[in-house]
Amino acid sequence: MRRTPVGMIRGEEGFALFTVTAFVLVQIISGLAYFALVSYETKGALRRQDSSEAFYLADGAIERARAKFLSDIAWRTGWNGVKAGRGTYDLAVKDTLFEGESVVKLVSTGRVGLASRRIEVIADVSPSAEYLTMLIGGKGTATGNLCVNGAIHINGTDNLSAHLECGPRLTSGFKITPPPIYTDPGHFPDATYYYVMGCKVGLAYKAKVYDRYMNDITASTTDLAGKVSYAASSKTYTFSFTANGDVNKYFNETTGFFKRTGSDVAVVVNFGEPITNPPETKSAVVFSDPSATTLATTIINARFTGVTVADRANPNFWTGAALQVKQITFAPKTGIAAICYDLTRQGSSRVSIGTSSWPALLCVMRDVSGINSNFELTGAAIILRNWTSTGGPALTYNRGFVARLPAYLRDGVGSGVSGTLRVARWREVPA
Repeated sequence: MRRTPVGMIRGEEGFALFTVTAFVLVQIISGLAYFALVSYETKGALRRQDSSEAFYLADGAIERARAKFLSDIAWRTGWNGVKAGRGTYDLAVKDTLFEGESVVKLVSTGRVGLASRRIEVIADVSPSAEYLTMLIGGKGTATGNLCVNGAIHINGTDNLSAHLECGPRLTSGFKITPPPIYTDPGHFPDATYYYVMGCKVGLAYKAKVYDRYMNDITASTTDLAGKVSYAASSKTYTFSFTANGDVNKYFNETTGFFKRTGSDVAVVVNFGEPITNPPETKSAVVFSDPSATTLATTIINARFTGVTVADRANPNFWTGAALQVKQITFAPKTGIAAICYDLTRQGSSRVSIGTSSWPALLCVMRDVSGINSNFELTGAAIILRNWTSTGGPALTYNRGFVARLPAYLRDGVGSGVSGTLRVARWREVPA
């Protein structure tokens, strides 16, 4: 007869086996659940890591596009399947409208493993300073139609929008700093350079003329006698070229007094520097030649009074008087028509800054005024302060002047059209 172990009643040995078995099963299930949970969390962490990296790739594609627009405003190619890090990114670029404005839409997608993130950006791609038809540092005002073929940027107050036609792009609300402008002969190494400085000889007002090295080259018949006047109240010398044939007589680059010499390719005449005493004198220049002569010379009648490069973009660090123009065409060999203090258009005769064959950059260190339908610009203009026009002026961007600019300015412009990217809307969208 089988004996029951001490302390155990009949049937309890089966219950003990069941308890042990259940305990083992619970432990196994708990272990499997734990490992399943660990595996799930690990996979989740990896997916989150992939998703984050995909997002950074998408955002990086936008930043790369921003840099691309800085060298080529016309770029719309985008990218497809670019490898980066552990994944790839795509970018699509297209022109569109946003709130009635012409903009570009950038859609970038980053992919890492199974993760995919997408960013959509609406942005305005505005030309940089060198590639605008006009860069206006102060206020832009028009009281009549303004025909602009190209783009305008206004750093100050915009009073032009209601009068723009011919399909221009106008931007404002942010600042574009113009390139620094220099007037010294060292920045025009390929030009025959003249200084013209007013003076008084006896009772007559005349001029002293110097070469780039400040050698006096004035001759008795070329002291501009009869062309010079002086206003004591404003301490301003005015050089007036208003007789029939004056421009050709003085500025013809082959036969005029201010002619091109040696191997030089252009002529620069600087009226902006004062005589030694008194140093605060300034110069106004008037061109009103009834013969409607073309001027190939670069005219300067502004003087820089600042110290730093940044001062050159500030109209308060320039001095001078107005450049007054009437019935004249600027077709400069340097690519720069004029570096002047103020520009004032006179009378009803046509004034052209630049031509299709010789487009020009116009640099005005303060204000432009008196501009109407008989004014046209082919090239570009930088105005540090205000632009004011009435009806009808025609302004056309033509980058042909760039290749002829002095090296310091041409190098700053570069070889491609550059733009600045101003984001109007940024958002993540479903991939």
